[in-house]
Amino acid sequence: MKYEAERIYIRAWTIEDASLLQEFQAGNREEIESITASERDEAFYSLDGQTQLIEKWVEQAKEGTRYSFGIFLQDTDELAGETSLFRIELNGAEKWVIGYATDRLHQGKGYMSEALKRVLLFAKHETGITQVEAGAVPDNTGSIRVLLKAGFQESGTHDVPIRGVMKKHRMFTISLKDME
Repeated sequence: MKYEAERIYIRAWTIEDASLLQEFQAGNREEIESITASERDEAFYSLDGQTQLIEKWVEQAKEGTRYSFGIFLQDTDELAGETSLFRIELNGAEKWVIGYATDRLHQGKGYMSEALKRVLLFAKHETGITQVEAGAVPDNTGSIRVLLKAGFQESGTHDVPIRGVMKKHRMFTISLKDME
């Protein structure tokens, strides 16, 4: 199923998207690795690695623990980015977190702002999620701008391991209860 916004649409990844996701991951590797807490080896970037990742995401969606989407341009169906909502447990408390990445060729065009709003509406109306958190390194002003534009409020800081080094993240939260 696809969920439309003004200039983009989002849809859940399918196994058929593995090569598309592989191309996205490889083309944006340096930037994504500079902001993600996930460890990624060479196998991750292979077609098999991306196929396994999508298979895992499909299972997690069925379990209701993760919802991962490709972000596509309405006019061309070109992949512009990816986003995921995922449930984590931290200090005994469950929380929902959103992560996202825009293809370097599509940054600064407002596509992620549209996608984030659409994903949050999906979360509210189709999953029952009531609150979502996100984090950004302080120098990632584009990401912070996207979060604020979507209605997130700054809620503190949190240290996150990036490439084995603890980096301070500005944390943001949004309540979906009041979203339209």
